[in-house]
Amino acid sequence: MTVGLVCLTHLLEPPLEDWCSGIGYLPANGSTTSVHPVKVVVEPFSGRHQVYAIFQLDREKSPPGKPVILTVVGAGTYCEIGGSGGLLQHFDGVEANPGYYLSRHYIRTRTAIWLSFQGLFKQLKQPQSWTLTYVE
Repeated sequence: MTVGLVCLTHLLEPPLEDWCSGIGYLPANGSTTSVHPVKVVVEPFSGRHQVYAIFQLDREKSPPGKPVILTVVGAGTYCEIGGSGGLLQHFDGVEANPGYYLSRHYIRTRTAIWLSFQGLFKQLKQPQSWTLTYVE
């Protein structure tokens, strides 16, 4: 009983995130481009790593290994690296167009559960709620 209460309390408290402001993270020597994902997967009750978006990025404008900023409405802003999962051409039923690659970006499962308790679950599933910004 006590273990269940502790687990429930842990899930109900707002998750601590590693957010970033994005200020100074992207290089200042180019123009920024923002894209929405081609697919969003929001299945937090299926286990870890089941809340993510798949973005299609131009290999020339945003080569893998370059800094990107992920913004998810209601969840925050995250400083990340584009293509950190490798140069994906096919993933989860999505195929990259020629000259592009797929980049997968996650938010924490706890964050998604917390947002669902706040009534933002539907919003989290919308591709327009996710944005990836990079410098060309």
